[in-house]
Amino acid sequence: MEYKKYEYDNYTVHFLKTNKFKSILVSLQLINNFDKETLTKASLLRRLLTYSTGKLKDKTQVVKKVYELYNSSIFIANNIHNNVVTTDFSIEILEDKYTEKGLVKNALEYFFDTIFIPNIIDGKFEESNYNLAYKNLSDFYDREKENKNKYAFNKACELLDEDHLKLNPNGYKEELERITNEDMVSYYNNLFKQANSNIFVIGSFNDKELLDIINSRLEGKLYKNKNDFKFNKCSAKINLKESVDIEEYNQSILIMMYKTYNLTKRERNVVLPLFNRIFGVGNNSKLFRSIREEKSLVYDIRSSASRDESLVIVQAGIDYKNKDEIVKYVEDELNGIKNGNVTIEDLDNAKKSRRHILKQFEDDNESILYIKIGSILYDNDDLEIRQQEVETVTIDEIISLAKKLKLDVIYMLKGDRNNG
Repeated sequence: MEYKKYEYDNYTVHFLKTNKFKSILVSLQLINNFDKETLTKASLLRRLLTYSTGKLKDKTQVVKKVYELYNSSIFIANNIHNNVVTTDFSIEILEDKYTEKGLVKNALEYFFDTIFIPNIIDGKFEESNYNLAYKNLSDFYDREKENKNKYAFNKACELLDEDHLKLNPNGYKEELERITNEDMVSYYNNLFKQANSNIFVIGSFNDKELLDIINSRLEGKLYKNKNDFKFNKCSAKINLKESVDIEEYNQSILIMMYKTYNLTKRERNVVLPLFNRIFGVGNNSKLFRSIREEKSLVYDIRSSASRDESLVIVQAGIDYKNKDEIVKYVEDELNGIKNGNVTIEDLDNAKKSRRHILKQFEDDNESILYIKIGSILYDNDDLEIRQQEVETVTIDEIISLAKKLKLDVIYMLKGDRNNG
């Protein structure tokens, strides 16, 4: 893959040239600081911008336009990376040679119109469009509680201390209820002024043609503003928090959050994903084999690793009566790794699984995009180096990393219809 970078005063353009795909992925990434209010406004804004534009006045016209552009839909998403959030405006466009001449140019015009020509009339988002977007987001928040795993995870995150608080990237209903139409116009007008802006293009294309389109549409729209990314430096001192909530579910959800501290770049980017697979990912993991298969104490159990927030999170579907016993056994498995209970087979299985995932990244343009974003935000290595580094990890490194985990949160969402 050929990589080129074009730096301008107010934004940076990244070209990743490859013939592997029949489409071109274009993504404008705005890197901003955030809080609960701005995350909620960002969620509302993505609906306001995609339901209608200054040129396409309602959702019917938008759908018709997307159809004409061979289903070149625009997606807007918020992704939290520790102390910054990236707002991702993206569109995937079939190359002209597979469709018709001029498709890429026309789709890009629609893309930039959506971002920079909103449906604002007399200083407010068009009323019917605003009401539709507001109701959609409000209903989304109401439905979130129906997903018990996601709801439990969000509640557990609220127990983390302020420096490590993992906020919901979709925002919060209580914040939505305080937002006005005028607030959203003000937020939109300031969004591009405060952001550190990058645009990525992945696929096969003519550099000059795309660069001319991009520069003509971005000129005067973006304002460079440096956002310093940092990883949390967790203290070894832990203030363990425990909480139980009761809801009308048949099954209870247990979540245990471990802080990691003083991780090196290699530990965070290379060793942590392998440790996580050994600890609690898949049927070969220690948590699954011990607590699910041997002891039959959980319906399901898994772990996940958040490099951004320096967290390892264990989540299990349980009978609430077994909570304390399960917490003990999870701790026993972690302590076992700390004391050297890791085999060559454990490590080889983890490397094989990780190798497979990294290989899959090569065949997905969105994965390539986020790997490149990671290199900007986290100083990550490129895919080829990451694949090579996986093979060099040792058992001693897995053990050393395990010793840097400290249990910080125990949360249970207790189902009061708990009948198994």
